[in-house]
Amino acid sequence: MTASTCLRRPLKISSIALGLALALSAPAAAADLVISNWDGYMAPDAMDAFKAATAVSGELVVHATNEEIMGKLVASGGKGYDVVFVSSPFAEVLNKLGLIETIDHAKIPNLANLYPEAAKLPHDAGNNFSVPYTWGTTGLCYRSDLVKAEPASWNDLLAPSDDLKGKTTMLATDRWLLAAGQLAKGYSVNETDQVKLAEVKDLLISAKKTLLAYDDTTFYSKLVSGEALLVQAWDGWCNLRHRREA
Repeated sequence: MTASTCLRRPLKISSIALGLALALSAPAAAADLVISNWDGYMAPDAMDAFKAATAVSGELVVHATNEEIMGKLVASGGKGYDVVFVSSPFAEVLNKLGLIETIDHAKIPNLANLYPEAAKLPHDAGNNFSVPYTWGTTGLCYRSDLVKAEPASWNDLLAPSDDLKGKTTMLATDRWLLAAGQLAKGYSVNETDQVKLAEVKDLLISAKKTLLAYDDTTFYSKLVSGEALLVQAWDGWCNLRHRREA
């Protein structure tokens, strides 16, 4: 991961998937560094390679959702973690809560390897408290061999045909769950008009009764087994996991 060999205590920086890296103001536990990330977002040998290169030991803790790690950080006041991976909106919240530290760019020379656009993100222009690790989006993933009609709209998920009812899943993370409803209504994912948001809320509540589950982590297994036929998914996961598990 970018700049990983530059991590040294007491400087604490973190990288985040779909967005940014955070510098937490908490002391590490048993290991020199405690890192929380999503499963599969780091190479299996990353921690061993890091220790071999730096003589700094690290412990990797896996979290399933942004909300899970946010709850732990808020409850502990940021203690217990040195590096956490979260999506950009959550990095912004952590900064506003005062739970992350300013990054010392002089200690992270690999920042020079980022695209110029990475230093111009609206929530943290200049990468003062976060560093982009990766980026992505969400979309519709489906079993083309089992779905009768190819999905062409978010409404195919939110107002599914009878053959898909009970065989769809949506992400539980509020930002992306809300975005599906906003896009289905033709609104911006950053819409703030309360009347429009009320329409989106009603649509999402209506869609709930047609869902198999809200699922951020195992939707791909449900697709492979045929339990689910159409899901809201993180980009890149469906084809990858299907190839691995098929």
